[in-house]
Amino acid sequence: MKDRLLEVPFQLAARYDVPPILMRAYFAAERAYCRARIAVAGGATDIEVGDETVRFGLSTRMEYRRARDLGGERAVIAALLNELDGTETVWDVGAGVGTYTCFVANALTSGHVVAFEPEATNRARLRENLTANAPDERWTILPIALADRNGVAVLASEFVEAGGGHHYLSTDDTGVLVQTQCGAALVSKDEFGVPDVLKIDVQGAEKLVLDGMGSLLDTVESIYLEIHREKSDRYETHPDAVEESLRDAGYTLIPLGEPTNRRSGVYLLHACR
Repeated sequence: MKDRLLEVPFQLAARYDVPPILMRAYFAAERAYCRARIAVAGGATDIEVGDETVRFGLSTRMEYRRARDLGGERAVIAALLNELDGTETVWDVGAGVGTYTCFVANALTSGHVVAFEPEATNRARLRENLTANAPDERWTILPIALADRNGVAVLASEFVEAGGGHHYLSTDDTGVLVQTQCGAALVSKDEFGVPDVLKIDVQGAEKLVLDGMGSLLDTVESIYLEIHREKSDRYETHPDAVEESLRDAGYTLIPLGEPTNRRSGVYLLHACR
């Protein structure tokens, strides 16, 4: 993992035409700053959105940054929470360490949130965060990548660190094998109820997840998506195809802008009925 992390400054230096030595110095300084802040915080921090307060564990730079700005999606989390009455079934597809899942689980009274997270490092922290915030009967974690077919795939990443969100399904052999599953197949086996609300953040595979839901989209009331413009090329699709699929399924699309932490190549969308 360390070798992959050391590659990142050089990749970013090439992308933004910055001397690699300056990019490495910046990363080193930021890592030191984050370690200091994590130590001061005692390895955890409480974050409030609306009426919900959630405690997140901190052990890495990415976890610290994600807790600090919620991935630039605080307003989207607030909007999702505001539409819940506590009884819903929510699927968090690409749950990571639980940035959305923990708030949702905390807000539910008799509902249930299913968190899909195929990456093992994030999944371990996700479990710790959920255990610290909500009773077991409010949540389930599945080590599954929702997609448009049932089978196995290679899960690759630019680097692996708790709190990082750079994982994707790859056609290469470098990575780990994970189970892929259509959402429709999960419901047809009576393993889980039909979701009322979906949140999807899958690094460009949004269209695959929607295709795998099939006719279930006729009953899902609300979908919050993070759309990746360039990363969708990995799956030979495009954001326009995602939006067209949603409109064809009867949704009204509400643009939610870009993340406030200025992540590039990403925009947020709410599909509702």
